[in-house]
Amino acid sequence: MKKHYQSNVMFINLIRWWLVGILLLLPFHHMIIKIIKLWSKELSTFINKLDEITIVIFLLFAIREFYKNREILNRLYLILLFPIIIFSIFGLLSGVVNGNSLLITIHGVFDYIKNFLVIFIYAAFLRKSGDFKKIFRLLLIVAVFLGVVALIQELWALSTRYILEKDIDDRGVYILRYIPLGSQTFKNYWRFGIYRAPSLMPHPNSLGIYSLLILTIYLSIVKKVNPLIFISLLTGIFVSISRQVYTGFMFVAGLQIFRGRRWFILLMIIPVVMLMFSMSSLSEFDMAKGEKKRGFVTFREYTRHKAIEIWKDNPFWGVGPGMFGGPISVKYQSPFYEEYNFSATKKNTLGRWHDIDQFWPQVLAETGTVGTVVFAGLLISLIILFLILRQRVNSDEMRGLFSGLATLPIIIIIYAFASSLNNPSFLFTYSALAGIGLGCGSVFHKKIL
Repeated sequence: MKKHYQSNVMFINLIRWWLVGILLLLPFHHMIIKIIKLWSKELSTFINKLDEITIVIFLLFAIREFYKNREILNRLYLILLFPIIIFSIFGLLSGVVNGNSLLITIHGVFDYIKNFLVIFIYAAFLRKSGDFKKIFRLLLIVAVFLGVVALIQELWALSTRYILEKDIDDRGVYILRYIPLGSQTFKNYWRFGIYRAPSLMPHPNSLGIYSLLILTIYLSIVKKVNPLIFISLLTGIFVSISRQVYTGFMFVAGLQIFRGRRWFILLMIIPVVMLMFSMSSLSEFDMAKGEKKRGFVTFREYTRHKAIEIWKDNPFWGVGPGMFGGPISVKYQSPFYEEYNFSATKKNTLGRWHDIDQFWPQVLAETGTVGTVVFAGLLISLIILFLILRQRVNSDEMRGLFSGLATLPIIIIIYAFASSLNNPSFLFTYSALAGIGLGCGSVFHKKIL
């Protein structure tokens, strides 16, 4: 009996170590894959799927843990579980009604809900406030490091371009970053004359939204802000030059001003000015000049139009999960691209990006009006869940954590208008922190409703 208990404790500890380790790996996931791909394509493919493999395997372990410790569960979990189940059922029905492959439909539904299942995994194995403190401290170190690297990249790029007068297609302008040859790609990394530094992450948007995630939680749980930490996180946000990240930051800044941190008013000036200038004069990079005659200059504009066209033809059910706009539709070569005369140039871009880089048009085309409303309800359920928990705890730190976790779904809604949610470093990490928060809340209040 004693040996069995010890082996079980060791097994649980291994799971906990893995769950912490993958959070530290995700921000560097893309870079690690590129390095490993030089030696083994098969191993790089496996590591590329590590987040999904973790979700599938560890969800089974989590179900087992919940079954063994049934006192953990309460009605609080249903607030989140209910919209996930409803969306999954509706997604499957959408696939059946459209006569789609069951494999593609299941894979498509999983692609939508996978990161939210992470919440239950972390809630099962990390349920102590001490777990949150240790894990967030590590994530804070990672985010600060990424911000410092981004600052170095930015200063180097600006000095070599404006002081040494090098062209932006000169590789000497970029350090710690590989950019494929081609002036189009180089131009895409400059906006308003500023280099969009990605740090060690795959894209500036990834850095910006990850930095905003960590900053939101950090500001929510501390009373006194450390200037060095704050500047490092702020650097990651500002050098991304991302409109959706800037909009999310303005929302967070507004909440901080409401909390009494009035100095955030000064920090809002830069993103407000850039957003105004962006809306009035910024033309996104032209992916196919031939489309200008039809009025669709950018990839996003074109795919958004196609998504709305598909939705109008299928307003209730959509065309089914995995059939338009996301990586599943690219992997299985969905016939809807040909059916709706998808431009060859835009299809090549889709093949490189693996999605249309805007979530809401995708979910509207694939799952229709009802599916979109249910998915939005899933995000709203997270807000409700953590606002309830915020009212029920006495610890200022935990109350702050729940405030931050309730704020971030609004940022996800904003971010999804012009980006994909297939961003594990952001959404997986948020869900992990949400899971720890839910686990802690369940320990404090087993019968909260």
